[in-house]
Amino acid sequence: MRKIDRGKTKKIFLFLGICIFLLLVFSNSMLAAEKQPILRVGIFLNQDEVNISGDGPFKIYNLKTKGLISEEKNKIIKILPHKKGIEVLGIGVYSGLLNIVPVGDTKIIVIIKGQKYRYRGNIEVVINKDYKKLDVINVIGIEEYLYGVMKKEISPRWPIEVLKAQAIAARTFAIFNMNKYIDKGYNICASTNSQAYGGVNHEDPLTNRAVDETRGLIMVYKGEPINAVYHSDSGGYTEDSENVWGEYVPYLRSVESKYEEIVSPPHHNWIYSITKEELVDKLNKQGYKINSVLSIEPVEKTKTGRVSKLAFISESNEVIHIKANDFRKLIGPDLIRSTLFKINPTREESNDLKNVENKEVIKEKQIQKESIKEILEQKKEWTINELIELMKKRREEEKKEKEQEKEQEITTVETVKTLYVPLSFLFSGSGNGHGVGMSQWGAYGMALQGYKYQDILKYYYQGINIIKKY
Repeated sequence: MRKIDRGKTKKIFLFLGICIFLLLVFSNSMLAAEKQPILRVGIFLNQDEVNISGDGPFKIYNLKTKGLISEEKNKIIKILPHKKGIEVLGIGVYSGLLNIVPVGDTKIIVIIKGQKYRYRGNIEVVINKDYKKLDVINVIGIEEYLYGVMKKEISPRWPIEVLKAQAIAARTFAIFNMNKYIDKGYNICASTNSQAYGGVNHEDPLTNRAVDETRGLIMVYKGEPINAVYHSDSGGYTEDSENVWGEYVPYLRSVESKYEEIVSPPHHNWIYSITKEELVDKLNKQGYKINSVLSIEPVEKTKTGRVSKLAFISESNEVIHIKANDFRKLIGPDLIRSTLFKINPTREESNDLKNVENKEVIKEKQIQKESIKEILEQKKEWTINELIELMKKRREEEKKEKEQEKEQEITTVETVKTLYVPLSFLFSGSGNGHGVGMSQWGAYGMALQGYKYQDILKYYYQGINIIKKY
């Protein structure tokens, strides 16, 4: 019988133990590396009716009881608000929210007003607080969420370095704003109030690649995720955060951005005209009480030239002040595209004004009087007394004419002033968006100059670092 070498056995067990330990550590780190934030995205809010289907099998659960309600395939399920909760037509009424779970690679289809939208992840349907409308929430990992954001925010045909910069900015923005709508039951919404998100319908292989190649990368300032806001076109300079939202943010500082000029963005220069009636109507609907607008004056500007506050002056000299960014939202950010604008009142020469001018010509002809010489020629013999009376009469007429002309001049000026009240206001501006953070078209220009995504992000967000979060 061979003798057992205890020392050698101990070494073998020690080696195996170390291997198992390293395997466990490596496995745990791999699991940790794969862990990503899960987002609840409010995709359709305050709906009267929601129809759910799938491109494969899916299951419907009552989240309150965790019970399975139905298992479906190739069928459209109609969901309606009910006084007792949520009604799944033909199946039942449930007091809790519904969880629609895909089976395998199924993508859930949400049908709103005949339009089909496909989504990765789960779909929840919940009755909102007033128990009258339905909210649809997409529960999804942040990386797959970004697949549906990128094409909505930027063109897939742009250089890869721009797409990577956008992916990191969008990821960081989502993480920073995780609790923006938490009181409503979701983290962020699918509109530009958060980030535009369109689900599978708006995915593209090129933008998906940018997400995958930057997986887990975010921007931090002093170790914390930043509010990575971005806009389309700076118009030449980005803006300090406090000049738009009133809060100083150290990494959201104004920088010169001439890179847009390289690529000529479609709305780099823009104009918009609004009539005074439309303007008064919009102001009144937003609670600003003013019955007319005689002029609009920029009363405050930033160092970049953006208007920060406007004064609206009525014909009765009433004045209201509005922040330029609020005014832009009031009119429409796709109409007043930035606050980097000038205002010009536009007027038309009305028929009334032309009539005034014509009357003046007629008047000028009518008041032509016969000269003394002409009067004298009408009669060959004049006495001294007659001539004196004639001269006296003429002086009185001239005095009266001058008084009438003065009165007529005052009347004409007032008439012209009234007829020249502005009929509309023309806004002419540069840039597109709020102007804070990264300019997307500026990033495009930088990429064409050979800059990498790290350079782009560190240019537009001052003092930040890029780290791998997960």
